[in-house]
Amino acid sequence: MVPASEELSPRRREILAAAMTVLAQQGNRGLTHRAVDRQAGLPEGSSSAYFRTRDALLGALGDFVADRLSADVEALGARLASCPGDHERAVAEVSGLFSRWLDQPDLLAARLELTVAATRDPSLAERFALWRDDLVGMVREVLRRAGKDDGASAETLVAALDGVLLASLVLPARRRRRFVSESVEQLLTGLGTEPA
Repeated sequence: MVPASEELSPRRREILAAAMTVLAQQGNRGLTHRAVDRQAGLPEGSSSAYFRTRDALLGALGDFVADRLSADVEALGARLASCPGDHERAVAEVSGLFSRWLDQPDLLAARLELTVAATRDPSLAERFALWRDDLVGMVREVLRRAGKDDGASAETLVAALDGVLLASLVLPARRRRRFVSESVEQLLTGLGTEPA
């Protein structure tokens, strides 16, 4: 399946990238068409020509952010599937992905804002539930190939890693990578991905 963001026109992608920055920096209340147009350097009314309502903009932004994260996770899953049971490689790959995401704080902050917004928006919640189900499924498959999944491990691992990633955003930048690396090591070991 081709992610929705790959089907976007360059202008829509530009608008959604600007919307992601606005959401990350100004929060959900700051996400307006006018703010997105300013962030993108476009004439007023440009974003509303592509996304007529705020709900349409928020929904498209949810897909845009989820697609970006999903593509990275899918690639991670493929790399880990090629080395089942290799604990050190798993830690290095997951830590590497998280480090790359930490270099994109707007992506992570926007995802956090969208997750909170989804608690009040059934349509957005549905989009994020599908994305999370896909993510858990990919992690479950990696654990299954390593002979480690007991049914609940994938869900728990995703929730725990999610917490680590989001907690790292409030740390000083100089501490983030070490925190992520050490936390990933502890979680992967604790949930049984280390070879017996």
